[in-house]
Amino acid sequence: MEGLEGLVLQGIYHLNAGSPRRAWLIFRRALSIGQLMGLQKRSASAISPNARNMWHLIVRGDRYVALLLGLPAGSCEDKYEADENFQNPAIDKDDLFQRKLSEISLRIIERNQSENTPVYAATQEIDELLETLGKEMPDSWWEIPTHISDERSQGTSKQFDRLMVQIWYFQLQGLVHLPFMLRAATERRYDYSRFSCLKACREVIWRYLAIRGLNNHSFCYKMVDFGALTATVALFLGLLDPSQSAENSHQRDSDRTMINGVLHTMEGFANNTNETIAAQSVNVIKSLLAIDQQSAGGNGENLRLTIPYFGTISIVRPASNQSSRTEDANPNMPVFPSPQSITVGQNNPSEPWKGINPSNHNPMTFPTVSFTSCQFNPMVPEQPVIADFGWADADTLYFGSLLNTDIDGNWMFQ
Repeated sequence: MEGLEGLVLQGIYHLNAGSPRRAWLIFRRALSIGQLMGLQKRSASAISPNARNMWHLIVRGDRYVALLLGLPAGSCEDKYEADENFQNPAIDKDDLFQRKLSEISLRIIERNQSENTPVYAATQEIDELLETLGKEMPDSWWEIPTHISDERSQGTSKQFDRLMVQIWYFQLQGLVHLPFMLRAATERRYDYSRFSCLKACREVIWRYLAIRGLNNHSFCYKMVDFGALTATVALFLGLLDPSQSAENSHQRDSDRTMINGVLHTMEGFANNTNETIAAQSVNVIKSLLAIDQQSAGGNGENLRLTIPYFGTISIVRPASNQSSRTEDANPNMPVFPSPQSITVGQNNPSEPWKGINPSNHNPMTFPTVSFTSCQFNPMVPEQPVIADFGWADADTLYFGSLLNTDIDGNWMFQ
């Protein structure tokens, strides 16, 4: 058991250090050894009183990293005893909550790994599981602490663990709806996915800002910075939805303020620590925010942004001659929105476009955005690719920090 505990600690270390692939290899090794020892069986307590808890930790780590990397899980569904429920006053609710989150992670992995098109009904079922699970914890449990001590104590560790679990919960909620979020631009039945995904991203960012605002120098978890980046990118993509022109402007302004807050926080953190992931996150966010300013002028170069374990964002900024050439070349080009390559227009940038009314303006003059996820199978294989617009003038930005610190460190993008 001591050897397995060492592997779990090693996996957590590499995950905190921003090396998810290395962490996955270690967790998968621990999983295989645990299975050979029979820890997955209900009789595992005969091996050691701590055997079942150790097995749950291994499974939790494996599923967390597998979902991030887009890989299948290494274990099947969990088995619960009759008294393992939230109604049992003697149960450790925090531990049970994490086990349930791990089980939901498995459901998301199975949906993503399916060869068939991800069914929206399955997404709704997973969302319902998350909503039900969230209600099992009291409101006080969800509160964000305003102060966490620097001292190494169980109380401090418990506060950090609770924040990490909350972030994990909202990350799952965002990942569940991300494939369908941008489809709300053309199919109103996906409005709930858009609302839920953006709401979850805000929750992640609030907790990230709270953590980085604590000035706790003993805290080191690079995947939190990465999670904050992906939440910020998803929130930014939500602002590009032209169908939301009548949406409450206060919420949109609040989202932009939140994005700038993440930028300011990461910028200060990167300057003080020389942290590579935070520094590259700053470049990514600045590149996205620059789209508003350049698009407001009616020109600017294109942008293709690749974020490992998240996807590729391609943006064609509006140009009068470019849009007219595109329309003349193929005025009836069909558009098939999908969670893999979704083409939408942009509206309401941080500096509003003067004189443009989205209701009567040609959508081809707006920036065209395509998001290609690295975790989901295409829903429409015949989707026209955004490369038709021409990428000779494109800025290509690769977010490679996680890859450069992981295993080979020389993965190539095309």
